[in-house]
Amino acid sequence: MEPNSAPPPAHQLVQIPTQTLHPGISVPLPGTRGYVALQTQVMKDTLAKAPEPTPESRCKGPSQELWTQWTEEIKNGEQQIRDLRFRVDPSVISRTIRLKFLRIWMYWRTFRLHDLPPEIIANIFRYVVWSTGNPAEGVVQRLWLTWVCRLWRELAIGDATLWNAIWFRDSAPYERSFAWFDRAGTAPIDIRLDERNALLGKNEDQRVFTPEQMSNLLDRLFVKLPQIRMLVVIVDKWAPAVTVLRKLQEAGNAGIPINIERLEIYRTGTPNPWVGPDLDNDGHRDPPLLNGGQTRMLNHLCLAGVHVDWDETPLRNLSTLDLRSMPVDVAPSLERFRALLRECPMLTRLALDGSGPRPTEKPFDHIPVDLLHLKTLVLGSFSLPYACFIVSQINAPHLLDLTLMALSGTDYVPLIKLLTPKFTEVRLLTLYGVHVEMTPLGKAAMARWFLAMPDLAYVRIAQLKTSVLKLLLDDPGKYMQLNDTSNYPSGDAFCPNLKTLEVQAMPYATIVDFCRRRTEMALPITKIYLNPPWAHTLSVQAVRELRSVAAVYVAPVGTNTVEENELLQRDPEGGDDDDDDDDDDEEDDDEDN
Repeated sequence: MEPNSAPPPAHQLVQIPTQTLHPGISVPLPGTRGYVALQTQVMKDTLAKAPEPTPESRCKGPSQELWTQWTEEIKNGEQQIRDLRFRVDPSVISRTIRLKFLRIWMYWRTFRLHDLPPEIIANIFRYVVWSTGNPAEGVVQRLWLTWVCRLWRELAIGDATLWNAIWFRDSAPYERSFAWFDRAGTAPIDIRLDERNALLGKNEDQRVFTPEQMSNLLDRLFVKLPQIRMLVVIVDKWAPAVTVLRKLQEAGNAGIPINIERLEIYRTGTPNPWVGPDLDNDGHRDPPLLNGGQTRMLNHLCLAGVHVDWDETPLRNLSTLDLRSMPVDVAPSLERFRALLRECPMLTRLALDGSGPRPTEKPFDHIPVDLLHLKTLVLGSFSLPYACFIVSQINAPHLLDLTLMALSGTDYVPLIKLLTPKFTEVRLLTLYGVHVEMTPLGKAAMARWFLAMPDLAYVRIAQLKTSVLKLLLDDPGKYMQLNDTSNYPSGDAFCPNLKTLEVQAMPYATIVDFCRRRTEMALPITKIYLNPPWAHTLSVQAVRELRSVAAVYVAPVGTNTVEENELLQRDPEGGDDDDDDDDDDEEDDDEDN
């Protein structure tokens, strides 16, 4: 483009092949994914053929009259697409999309970004990096910023906060990750060490850590141990996992300051720690003192398949406690567990999956511990008696998010009865693989439970009996006993505020039928999230039918949906001005990236 020249006419932009648009099958409507995909195609094809811009090629941009003309043409074109749909002339779609991109392109060509102060540009870069939808995208964005020009590279590399979240996804000797480690300078550092990397496919075994490799890697990282704010480690075997705990203990005992706020260590292999040739015998018999006792900064702790010296490790003022896959004989005693809960009065998330305190001979002979700020409770992989034992230990009247998962092998209706009066403010409910017998008594118990949660607005389900879901379509009065004194008015619908479903491993026809019938009840489901990767196993027909009853989206990985975040915010009168993070449910919680 010549200096100060007018923008190119729309017809000079790359054309969209009309066979991709044609009528009769499907026409992408403005705002849909298909429409955005066409816009992206025009953008990529046009920019691929356009010459690199130079300072001399800066243009003034279109006149106000031309700008108004483009805007009107886009508006009229999109209206024609909506009105005529498959009868619209493909050239209308093509020109409308090309004009939309031309307008964006002119913004890019005329905006004098380099005239901004460096600190403003750096702040823009931070928004670009930290507002991405997933960690892998954030990694790519950081690299792209350094590839644009010399100025951008200098500004990006000079900003330590762009590089202080380091996910070791590259192969040993981790040149890229340690380059970022160096660029982080003296900023607080978030680190994730993960043996699993789908990008390596069959070569993934090359990433499995030996104890020596883990020790050497931590030695390099711990030169900045006082700066490490978050450490997430995911390994398969016991030996490298206990190496992490031992190295932290050694550093703490040596007096090196440990300021870790969030610590997550996952051993994803065989649950029993004494099984396998990789186990150091004293690994479970002589458990380490976490951080050498330096836990004053720790507020988020997750241990899966590993354990520590519970009696000697000081754990206070945690906001999250997440324990998974821990054999009973290495779990904290009931007394220590209850003391830990009392010492964490601001606990907002408690997750117990196949792990919890050791029960006593009289497990119910205790006053429940008050957890007045607890918002999220996860219970999974427990026998019926143990699940009831756990629930009996806590009093969390303001719980907002309840998850029950992998509760099978017997009828868990007694647990449902125990839960019914305890958590009446629940807004988000997860039922994954929960076995309940829908006998007349079972249906009545489930009915009372659903009626006890009038604010329920978001339900996540997987491997759940169809009859449980169908219960929400019925008349609550049918399941009330004649001598029932509870205030459950018959004729009222179940869960009137239920608007969102998150689904996996369920017959799609069941979900479609449920949504249609809720719509007929004037209580429509407005959004369906499909849990990945299960979503990608659905046929086109299945997705089409689901979209006929509600808006359908794939749930984000490692973070909450918008609706979840909104529901997890307490009302002002609840006295909780929440600003803590409500993501992380799984080990692939990737906010550290």
